[in-house]
Amino acid sequence: MQHVTHETRRPVKASASQGGEQRRQTSLWSLWDGSSRHGDYDIRPALTPYQHGAASLLVRRMYARCGYDTRSVGYELNDPNRMTLTAWQADAAVATVTIGRDSASGLMADTLYAEELATMRTSERVLCEVTRLAITPEASSPELLTTLFRTAMFHGMMFFAASDVVIEVNPRHAPYYRRQFGFRQIGELRQCPRVNAPAVLLHQELDDISVSGQEVVR
Repeated sequence: MQHVTHETRRPVKASASQGGEQRRQTSLWSLWDGSSRHGDYDIRPALTPYQHGAASLLVRRMYARCGYDTRSVGYELNDPNRMTLTAWQADAAVATVTIGRDSASGLMADTLYAEELATMRTSERVLCEVTRLAITPEASSPELLTTLFRTAMFHGMMFFAASDVVIEVNPRHAPYYRRQFGFRQIGELRQCPRVNAPAVLLHQELDDISVSGQEVVR
């Protein structure tokens, strides 16, 4: 809870076998031309068990710090529809976020907002969601958070051909996403069972998403 032309915006077909999925992921990674940097931080996709483990540990620590339930924050490492990004300072993971593409299994947000998401699912749109966003107090800054979020949106468009993004957030954080990225609330206040905390659902079209007035994609 809590970049690319129209021609490339189409669902990436799922492979029929695990080997096919691995080959497809390899071809996607070949498009990646390097990690993003923000000051002393290096933002890059989690590719190894160690990197995934560091991201998960960070999420659990920060969620526990906020009083959230941490028992359901894990995910399947080999899921081809999810990508975790982590900001590293030297060898320490200081911030992380996961971007997930809609699939036959649905989105995590379907637990609370299946009806709202159903109205958005058409042959012309590919939904993605932002989950597992966490940042250490020592590294916390608006600039790093914005850079991490923008990087996630880029990956959603580039690797998942996403057209729309949704995010479940604590209602006290919703004004930030509306102000900074232009999100709109489409789901009423509900209790998220994954973390045992209140949540609202926010939505934005990736063509329209902005960061303080500047488009994500240039």
